[in-house]
Amino acid sequence: MMIADRMLPNGLRVLALRHGITPLAEVRLHLPAPCPTRRDLAESTVLAASLAQVQDAYDGVELSATADIHRVTVSASSSVADLESLLAALAQVVEGAPTELAAARGQLIAQFRMVRAHPDIAVRIELAQHMFGDHPATFLLPAEAELAGVTRVRRAFDPRGAVLVLLTSQDPEQMADAAEKALGGWRPLTPSPPPPLPPLPAIEGGRLALLPRPGAPQSRIRLRAQALTPNDARYPALFLACNVLGGYVSSRLSRNLRENKGYVYGITSMFDLHPGSAFLAIEADTAAATTNPALAAVADELRGMRTHPPTAEEIQAARAFAMGSTTTRLAPRAAFATALADLAGKAVDPLFLLGFARELAAVTPEEVVAAAEEFLDPGRFSGVVAADPELAGFPAESVKAGNLTWRA
Repeated sequence: MMIADRMLPNGLRVLALRHGITPLAEVRLHLPAPCPTRRDLAESTVLAASLAQVQDAYDGVELSATADIHRVTVSASSSVADLESLLAALAQVVEGAPTELAAARGQLIAQFRMVRAHPDIAVRIELAQHMFGDHPATFLLPAEAELAGVTRVRRAFDPRGAVLVLLTSQDPEQMADAAEKALGGWRPLTPSPPPPLPPLPAIEGGRLALLPRPGAPQSRIRLRAQALTPNDARYPALFLACNVLGGYVSSRLSRNLRENKGYVYGITSMFDLHPGSAFLAIEADTAAATTNPALAAVADELRGMRTHPPTAEEIQAARAFAMGSTTTRLAPRAAFATALADLAGKAVDPLFLLGFARELAAVTPEEVVAAAEEFLDPGRFSGVVAADPELAGFPAESVKAGNLTWRA
């Protein structure tokens, strides 16, 4: 794959890649926008929703943006013939804030009202609060009143730390030249860029909080443990160990808890990446009556990853699935562009993705077993269980205390 990787004098990194044969351009722009307060997140969210207005001035350009506590991500696409217009639209995005916010604000309030009604959203908010305390990582969604209070935008973007990902069927160097021409005049706002958010606190293992949900026929189990970031050389080995545990339909968790015992509707293990931090996640949905057996079985499977280490056959199957599913998932140009920008947003070099298949292929069974031994201990996991305490059969003392015994 042909790549142009260029750092502009203003601090913007341009990654232009030749991808596919259709004459279309997919562009993603990662804009650092740390939100240390809830007000900052509300403002970033309204700003991101308002940026779509820019596309109205440029024929053939589709543009949208999203925000979280770390960044604003702009997604844009056009034909290659309209790439100049697309880049001009991005130059307007980064150099001037929209003044008309009312429409975007109203849409966000209505949208988030529906999102908050989903039971899993409340669980994720409470999981973040349980894991991270008063860190801004608990600001998953702005409150309605916070959004309504955003009548003007004070936030602006700085090119330092920003990453532009541009995928077309054309010559990458020419595409990078076009990007530099359009965005090279974007100037830093202050002597130094805004500082990033503080790192996430380390997870203390064994803390399992009960979230009472009276009358709920279904329970939600959400667990997290400290893991390795992609920048660590051991990450590919732990990635494969995580896949053996619960990363696909033939994994241990899926075979035992879903197929053999019928405890869960669905269960998975995966990586939960954040800038500078990474966590192993185990998530399962189960009927209320099987909540306790499901928790015990998860602990048993974690313990089994150490007492009965992954076999060479399991590792090879997990490797084949990881490489095949990644190739399939990232085949569409839009998906590949989004994945690259997402890595930038999580403080990982986007080019990591291009060599990850080779790293997975090079991992030895011994390295996977060592990763499982070090990281897949049930005592390292904490999290929340959202359930009806009576239907789930939890002891009264656990319900009163608001916590559960995690079988380590």
